[in-house]
Amino acid sequence: MQAKFTQGSILRHICNMTFASTAGLLSLFFVDLMDMYWLSLLGEIELAAAIGYAGSILFFTLSMSIGLSIACGAVVSHSVGGGDKDKTRKLVGNIFLIICCFSIPVMLAAIFMLERLLGWLGAEGRALELAQSYMVIVLPSMPLMALAMAASGVMRARGNAKEAMYLTLIGGVVNAVLDPIFIFGFGLGIQGAAVATVFSRFAMLTYGIWLVTRKHQLVALPDPRCFVADARNYFQVAIPAMFTNLSTPIGVAYVTAIMAQFGDSAVAGNAIISKIQPLAFAGLFALSGSVGPIAGQNLGARQFDRILETLKQSLLFVLLYCLVACLLLLILTEPLVAVFQAQGDAANLIRWFCLGLSSMFIFAGFTFCTNALFNNLRVAHWATAMNFAKATVFTMPFAYYGAQWGGPVGIWVGTYIGAAIIGLAGVWLAYWKIRRLPREAIA
Repeated sequence: MQAKFTQGSILRHICNMTFASTAGLLSLFFVDLMDMYWLSLLGEIELAAAIGYAGSILFFTLSMSIGLSIACGAVVSHSVGGGDKDKTRKLVGNIFLIICCFSIPVMLAAIFMLERLLGWLGAEGRALELAQSYMVIVLPSMPLMALAMAASGVMRARGNAKEAMYLTLIGGVVNAVLDPIFIFGFGLGIQGAAVATVFSRFAMLTYGIWLVTRKHQLVALPDPRCFVADARNYFQVAIPAMFTNLSTPIGVAYVTAIMAQFGDSAVAGNAIISKIQPLAFAGLFALSGSVGPIAGQNLGARQFDRILETLKQSLLFVLLYCLVACLLLLILTEPLVAVFQAQGDAANLIRWFCLGLSSMFIFAGFTFCTNALFNNLRVAHWATAMNFAKATVFTMPFAYYGAQWGGPVGIWVGTYIGAAIIGLAGVWLAYWKIRRLPREAIA
């Protein structure tokens, strides 16, 4: 099995992997944005607020799935770098079983606590009712999403960026086609959006399982003889990776709760921005999934100079990408306000974000890159510590005092400052760690 990232241009590998993944992610993020657009046509501000509240909880479940996928990609990429295909097949089979056993109880717990979780976020009245009706349909499909993302992680670990892209692209296309049919054709409203999401996850899983089992034959039946060892190695990365990703929704949920004190319009504006963000900055989310396998294969091959080059080229990519994305948002400010029929605080938040606050993603991109490296350099707990610091110490007090100073916009200004501090700290720590790798290998 060829470890393709151990040779050739690092920048080319980064661009090939990232742009391929970006296309798939764009389809999913665009569908999320269209969900908000279709629902805004129904003329009920509580619908947008409900999506904001529901999105905060779904972000927890999605982040857990991402953490499981990151760990899958990291462990499998190390195995690919070692060159033993039979061992890799057994490893993938064991990991898929672990993910099933882990995600199903989490899904059941989330359903059981749903009303209480929404209440903690400040949802009430009509917005609470709508958020619940959406969540009870989407939440049961969480294990499907976790397995589909793990399959995507296996593809990225092997360097099959296009197939990982197709997996997410299929989900986006299915959702985009079914959304207006269920929302308007069947008159299901927000429940129709939820049903379309479930169908898209089925489609992603079906294609992902076909890729790893039939096309590439990368899965063997779970092997009890190596299950315990594989589970130990997997959870050494998976637990920190999940906590790393789960810390972000903690910050998002806190911001949503603080925003709720300014009313449904502010929450709706925040929800609209949360749909614009991933679409505009999809390349950064894709980059974080590309950096890991590149670093993982080179770590397995003990090519430490290429890991340092991966960090440098990734940071350059973040800067150039954000320059383009922020300029596009600047140009599209008023059209976005008009498309979503935003008024009051919602319109004000969108304008502030597009006119400058979106540049916070430079520092968010730095954090994505460095956390991906930490997860693949066997210091995943560093990524956990950095993300929890960002979600708590560098979000909560900044958002709270920002709200006191400048209302809904002040919340965003506060989180910007916190993101800048933690992003720069992560870059310094990543450089320090990578330069120590040769010395650690000798020891």
